Order: sequence, then structure tokens, then C-alpha cells
Amino acid sequence: MPTLDRVGDRLRRAETRGERLLVVYLTLGDPVTGSPADPLELAEAVVAAGADVLEFGIPTAGTRPRGADIAASFDRARSCAPERAWELVGELRTRLPQVPLLALVYPSTVTDLGADRLLEWSDKSELDGLVLTDPAGRLTADRVAAAGLSAVPLLTAATGPARRRELEDAARHFTYQALAERTGVRLDPVEAGRFAEAAAREATKPFLGGFGLRDEHDIRAVAPHVAGVVVGSELYRGLARTAPAARVAAAGDTVRRWKAATILSGSARSRSAHAR
Repeated sequence: MPTLDRVGDRLRRAETRGERLLVVYLTLGDPVTGSPADPLELAEAVVAAGADVLEFGIPTAGTRPRGADIAASFDRARSCAPERAWELVGELRTRLPQVPLLALVYPSTVTDLGADRLLEWSDKSELDGLVLTDPAGRLTADRVAAAGLSAVPLLTAATGPARRRELEDAARHFTYQALAERTGVRLDPVEAGRFAEAAAREATKPFLGGFGLRDEHDIRAVAPHVAGVVVGSELYRGLARTAPAARVAAAGDTVRRWKAATILSGSARSRSAHAR
């Protein structure tokens, strides 16, 4: 069970600095995002470039993400056994003791690993929380919270007001608001900003915004209304266009631009304060 509130500390630091959290997604065991010599090199580089939180996908036999880029990363990572993936989480915790680490949990993740084992491994590797794509499934937000982990339930456009309140109550730090139907789609920045603003007016707890964010313009559009942004598919698209030897450096440059976009301007801070 985590003894530090790394997520809360990062949230408070971001608020003090007038910025939003940048959460970067990586699939553990994907050879595109790691080298045989050091499979965690890219994860460390992303943090050094400005990522506040890392979110990991855990490859299991039955997991088939809907977004094309993330699905391809899972296919490439099939040879990485879940046990090895969790070992990598533990190794990264040793290297980055203060960085919040979250795992992305699909219904198939729970089916393949079992809820008890998933919570046990999360505790052993000193994970900070679980992002629940199906918070009404076999592993509920309440059970995650009871295990001492930060539950981050996914909210979609179909989540009704009563259910939204329940999930917000179960979340320790924030929820995860999907800005699109699935990851990897193209968002319109203006529409995404309006959607995030409307969600913020109704929310009783801060939320991360994700699904479809691709560049600085998208991030700036939603940043005044969210606690943080999650980017994953776009990182993978960039890696695919880059020669393997240059991927770490290219990812660092990209993350630095994304992080810069999370820093609120004076007008954006005013809009954010007014919304609260």
C-alpha cells in the first residue's frame, strides 16, 4: 500500500505553479517504447522532459484496446508476460521514487489477472493508482480505494449524473473524463474546450481530460478546465515516424512542448478560477 501521496503532492504543486498535470501513457513491454538494453529508458526520458505522471498499460492475453495505436502497442507487447511488466513497474518506482505511477485497467485485465492479484501486484510494485475503464465491473472504484490506491474511474458522455457523483465520491484525487468516444480520434480543439468547460461546471471533483489530445493547441483548449491531460496515442504515432535510435530524443522534445502547453496564461487562470 503506498505510504506517500505522490498524486496529491503533484496536484498541489501544479496548482501552485499555475499549470496542469501532464500524464503520459506507455504500454509496458512494447519494444517501440523501450530498448533491450534498457526497457525503461523512454519512460525516464519522458519524465525528465516534463511528464508529471506516468500511466501504464499492462499487456495481457485478452486485452484488445479500442484505439488503433494503443491496440498495436499491446500486440507488439504480447511477448512480455504480465509478471515481467509488473517487475518493470517496480524497477521504475526505484528509479523514480517521487513520480506518480498509474496502471490502466480494462475489464480483460481483471479477467486475465484476477482482481486480488492485480491489487497485490499494485501494492508490491508501489503503484499509486488504477485507471478503471469499467468502474462498474469486477474491480470497482470502492474496492480500489479500500486497498489504499487512488481510484481513477473513467467517465464518458454516457455516464449519468447520479453515477457520476458516485464515481467522483469513490475517486481520491480525480476522475478521468473521456473527451471523445475512444482514444486516437481527431478532436476539434474548440469543441473539446467547450466540452471540458461544461464538464467542469458539473463536476464535484477535479478530472483528467483525455482521448484524442494530439498537440499543444488541443492541450491549451482544455487546460483551464481540467486537473490534467492524458496523452498516449499521439506519442505512439510520433515514435512510429521516427528512427529507433532517435526515438528517445524525439519523445523528449514532444513532451516538453506538451508540458509547456499545460502552463496557464493569465487569462486562462482567470477562466479556471471563475469556473471553480
